[in-house]
Amino acid sequence: MRGPDAGSPSYALKRFKYNSHYWVLKFLSSTQRPLRILDVGTANGYLGAILRAQGHSLVGLEEDAAAAQQARRYYDCFHVVDVESFEFPYREEFDFILFADVLEHVRDPIRVLQRSLPTLKKTGELIISLPNVANIVIRLSLLAGRFDYYERGILDKTHLRFFTLSGIRKMIQQASCRVLEVAPTPLPVQLVVPISERGIFSPFHEAHYLLVKSWKTLFAYQFVVRAAPESIATNICGSHGSRR
Repeated sequence: MRGPDAGSPSYALKRFKYNSHYWVLKFLSSTQRPLRILDVGTANGYLGAILRAQGHSLVGLEEDAAAAQQARRYYDCFHVVDVESFEFPYREEFDFILFADVLEHVRDPIRVLQRSLPTLKKTGELIISLPNVANIVIRLSLLAGRFDYYERGILDKTHLRFFTLSGIRKMIQQASCRVLEVAPTPLPVQLVVPISERGIFSPFHEAHYLLVKSWKTLFAYQFVVRAAPESIATNICGSHGSRR
């Protein structure tokens, strides 16, 4: 999963600051202990490789057989399956379930979330990343009468569902979960203009991210969300509060 050609070397870890992979890894590192993680839609294992090196225990799910072949070496257990028909045969086993760039590719994301929840420990959480179809670039395209699909990005031709921040919140609520934290990501300028990865452009990227944070519903490229089942979320929010 995670893109039209998940096994392709071009679909790899994004290393620049504030992207979705940055926030996924940051959320997971906040616990500062080895975790048991269910990684749904591993692609070729670029996140699994990092998480394994950090000492975490991993179970992977991936539909694409070629991508799964590359990824499985980083996982303690691996399933080559369609997530929409997977039975999730684990119970109260995982600290986190990771849905990174996955739910936009399935027909019924609410049902997938609901079926995965019994696999979480009593303190378990979800980490979900999804593209923002209300990004200013898409809005301007619509004003110009264009809604064209592409190989990658927000309008990736393999996306079956499209989300705004309010739509993400509603989906999570309908899955009997609660949002704990939302991190917006900026447009990946570094992928479009590789020279902008140089240090001299750092002030520009920091300013860009401040703009995204100030008006995330308009300028966010993706949202990375921490969520938990309602019973768990109540305890977490009661102890630490939530950042939204």
